[in-house]
Amino acid sequence: MEQKIAANLFAGGSGAPSLSKAKKHITGFTGRSVDWDKFSTIVRTVKGNKTKNYNEDQDRDYVTYATTAAAASVGASSAAATGVSEAQNLATSSTNAGALGAVTDIGPASAMLSGVTAGMQIYNAAQNHEEALSTHDKYQNIGAEGGAGVADLARFGATSVVNTQTFMGAAVSTGATAAAGAAGVVGGAAYLAGGVAGVYTHGKRKNNLEKLEKETAGKDEKLNLAANIGASTQEINRKKSAATALKGAAMIVGGGLLLASAATPVGWLLLGVAGAIGGIAAIYKFYKKRTRKEEIVDRFLGLDKKVSELQAADPQAKPDKSVIRSSLLQQNGFNSVGQCYSQIITDLAHTVYKKGVLESDPQYITLIKNIGLTPDAKKKTPKIELIAKKLHT
Repeated sequence: MEQKIAANLFAGGSGAPSLSKAKKHITGFTGRSVDWDKFSTIVRTVKGNKTKNYNEDQDRDYVTYATTAAAASVGASSAAATGVSEAQNLATSSTNAGALGAVTDIGPASAMLSGVTAGMQIYNAAQNHEEALSTHDKYQNIGAEGGAGVADLARFGATSVVNTQTFMGAAVSTGATAAAGAAGVVGGAAYLAGGVAGVYTHGKRKNNLEKLEKETAGKDEKLNLAANIGASTQEINRKKSAATALKGAAMIVGGGLLLASAATPVGWLLLGVAGAIGGIAAIYKFYKKRTRKEEIVDRFLGLDKKVSELQAADPQAKPDKSVIRSSLLQQNGFNSVGQCYSQIITDLAHTVYKKGVLESDPQYITLIKNIGLTPDAKKKTPKIELIAKKLHT
């Protein structure tokens, strides 16, 4: 019966199964294959698993990734070109034509991309705001991300004016320079405050979760794993906060130099460097979230234990972890590391919601608070989706 249900779902889910419906799940350009991710999800659904991926990237996430990476790259190039051009001008009274050309060519693109990034930052801050967030996380969303994003948007607007004037060979407006400087100081202050607070808060949460992980070892497997993942997330956020604080400091100094009308390229250079730091920090967080999936999945599958068993059986053996991982994934009904990781987070979120929110278990409440949420049994919040997101991000 389970096989019949799975076949029916795979072939449309309603009405009589048919070959034409099933063919919709045949994929590939050079070869033809079944969509095994889809099939795996259906099989686990039939088995009674909750398979929704609460952390699946949305369109806005892909736009943010793309613009952040592009803005960081172009911004760093623009800052480097500005430094070369202005430093030579101060040292020899002659401008490096190649570097100046790069500045005038890259500058407008850098400001435009950075402006889009700031706009997406403001939008994401609004979308990510939830009543069940902790006080710190609400501030980070509205103050550090939203407020600083607004200041950044104003700064990039003023920078665009300056870049356009430079490109046209016209005199640079002191008003636009001052506006860029003022916005840099305001935005930098928000980033610096949010970054410093983040380093402290995420560090404290990480320590609390590591303590919880030790306390639950061998007692509550799911809570133990959730504490491990939560501590990892807090460490990633702690390092990103440190970079955010550094970005804010660079913006304050750079903006201050522009406000003072200092005859130095350092002001513009520091603002360019600040943008690059922010981009690098965002890319780092994105990269770390993806690379740790394999570590968590290996722990869930018991990969190291399996390798040890194989080596004990044959001391001369050199087991290939990737082959063993693939085999264990298939034995557990998964087609990929990402799919398994998604299921782990989903299962944990449901357990945390039941134990921590509905049943008010003290240890689960500790977990919820230290991933940045405020549990409320009466309101039955935070919801499962938010728990899953905060475990992961």
